[in-house]
Amino acid sequence: MIKHVGILCIGDELLDGRVSDKNGRHVMRLGEDRLFQVRELRIVRDDEDRIVQALDALSSCDVIVVSGGLGPTADDRTREAAAAWSQDVLHEDAPSLQRLEERARERDYTLTDNNRRQCTFPSRATILATEVGTAPGFRVDHRGCAAFFFPGVPREFQWFVERYLLHELGPDDDAPRASARRRYYGLGESKLETMVEGIEPLAHQLGGRVGYRASYPVIEVSLKAPEDAALAQLVDFIEARIGAWLVAEGGEDFFARVGRRLIEHKATVAVAESCTGGLLGGALTKTPGSSAWFEGGFLTYANQAKIDLVGVNASTLASEGAVSAAVACQMALGSARAAGATFGLAISGVAGPTGGSAEKPVGTVDFGLHTPQGTFHKRAHYPGRTRDEIRTASVYTAMALLLWHLEGRLDAHDVRGPFDASSVEAGVPPAP
Repeated sequence: MIKHVGILCIGDELLDGRVSDKNGRHVMRLGEDRLFQVRELRIVRDDEDRIVQALDALSSCDVIVVSGGLGPTADDRTREAAAAWSQDVLHEDAPSLQRLEERARERDYTLTDNNRRQCTFPSRATILATEVGTAPGFRVDHRGCAAFFFPGVPREFQWFVERYLLHELGPDDDAPRASARRRYYGLGESKLETMVEGIEPLAHQLGGRVGYRASYPVIEVSLKAPEDAALAQLVDFIEARIGAWLVAEGGEDFFARVGRRLIEHKATVAVAESCTGGLLGGALTKTPGSSAWFEGGFLTYANQAKIDLVGVNASTLASEGAVSAAVACQMALGSARAAGATFGLAISGVAGPTGGSAEKPVGTVDFGLHTPQGTFHKRAHYPGRTRDEIRTASVYTAMALLLWHLEGRLDAHDVRGPFDASSVEAGVPPAP
């Protein structure tokens, strides 16, 4: 059976706004891959009674993962709470104290009295030695569940999870074994679910599961099945319906996938940006290895910059406006020419919150994609979105157009073209 996990994050700093929880999220993300299910996450202050209450509440889970409160200071109360919850008493562990003293000698400092607190544990606990800090963790089995107590420093916490927890949460013989994660862009969550209607009964029939997670602007679909053949049926089902919108699979990065495809095509890309102000180029150069396929970017926010840097026609700007199909296509063509790149990507839009019009309201964005086969255009609308959301979606749309072209899926999308260079230079295509 799939194990159910409760997460308890402890610390005043998590509830007064100083620090956001990372450890709970880390465990939850692992659940998707490791096939355990997080039933509940609780965050409490460094308060012994509150910690005991939370442990009681989570005791119906198979496993409780506790983060924080194992430091040397008096406000770290997790050990005392663990002892109270398991009706035990604390005792000092001599081997742990010896390791802490050796660590101090190696680093040439003297232990303080409160350091000894980190070597006290409930008497029936299994002590989990550390190689990454001063605080050991420990495991307490009580009321039918296994509670793992780890330090709250994220780097240390993740080390403990890897060393001591994951083997406890691995799938057993009855749990689904095969899994796949696929991320899609350009579909709303409700539309995506509608388009894959029927996947839930199929998954149930095959003994698998389907999950959805929206992380703007991408939606992730996770598939799990008892074995590879069943998983392949689920993947085929979903691929036939929404495969055109796929932008990443498994643990791969969307932008890295684009880079990989460019390398496979022995091609490079350049970009010209207006409303995104360099976000696209920043996303590309953030990707390791991008020097192999990214030629350069042009920040063409002002109209004159569009003329000077990527050769947009002044007459086209005057007649069509900066946010137009003609200008976006000229920007894409011009960026590829100026940088000597195989492909050119361009973004020009109204990110708001002001600057919109009846014809081109806030959220209207034109995209140009120059390719060896010609230049494509797409107009997108992001109504009701903030400036940041519009700019983020614009970056994803531009990259998705390039990816879909490289993978032979651009025809499945609402784009126009390809237009030849002479048509683009003449100011066509006209705005839709």
